[in-house]
Amino acid sequence: MTEIQQTLPPLIAGEVLFDHFPDGQRILGGAPMNVAWNLQGLGLPPVFLSAIGNDDDGKQIRDSMFSWGMDTRGLQQNDRPTGRVAVTIVDGQPQYEIVENVAFDFISRPDFQVNPSEFSILAYGSLACRSHQSRETITDLIRQSSLRRFVDINIRDPFFDAKWLSTLIGDATWVKLSEDELSRLVDEPCQHESQIYEASNTLRKRFGINTVLVTCGSKGAYGIGPDGQTHAPVQPLEKIADTVGAGDAFASATIAGLVHSRPLAEILPNAVKFASRVCGLTGATTSDIRFYQNE
Repeated sequence: MTEIQQTLPPLIAGEVLFDHFPDGQRILGGAPMNVAWNLQGLGLPPVFLSAIGNDDDGKQIRDSMFSWGMDTRGLQQNDRPTGRVAVTIVDGQPQYEIVENVAFDFISRPDFQVNPSEFSILAYGSLACRSHQSRETITDLIRQSSLRRFVDINIRDPFFDAKWLSTLIGDATWVKLSEDELSRLVDEPCQHESQIYEASNTLRKRFGINTVLVTCGSKGAYGIGPDGQTHAPVQPLEKIADTVGAGDAFASATIAGLVHSRPLAEILPNAVKFASRVCGLTGATTSDIRFYQNE
């Protein structure tokens, strides 16, 4: 997964923030940032479109991206504080308290061209769309770029509104979400494999989506598209620190496979494997390049 090819970079848009853990650790995060960071480690350098504040957290984010070798031309700065989330772990699952009116709520249109001659994929999540300005920026990118789109649904109440769905996922190339999120969006049960397939096809038909990717925790992941459906189980884990960032890791490995035109039957197990390995980290990413070289 780490072979370097001459290919166009993905454009990843959305939030960047610091996750604050109960033990006092402060870890760089935000789903799109995690995806961008992982892609850099996996040998597919992205351009990350987001915003930071004029504060110490913002400076640390810029410095961290620079140290990791990331392209910072899409990292804007405004007069709002840098994003922050308080993370607690309840029964092994992360719970989030997300601060509002922060820098990533005010992402502006980039000052560089966004089109298929410059980027391979446009990837974004749903959380940054909670604010009008960032939502309008992402909407403009959707309407004007004609790029293939990878959409990561991250429902974080009260910051999700189904009224945005048709804009965010309508005619998307790939949509990734959890089984609980899928059940909520289509109002159908998703407890069994057959129900997941049925609900995914409902979502595909309703919004004109090419392929739906469903993450199901210990049950692995499912891919449902025009060529059929596939499932990748989870292999036994040697170590679990927490599950923060597992879904973002899955998205990262999936995007890497898609950019390199690999078939879904190959992409899915690789993405599940990478997500499982990330569960051995505290937090969602690492600056140890050796972790990514194992992929």
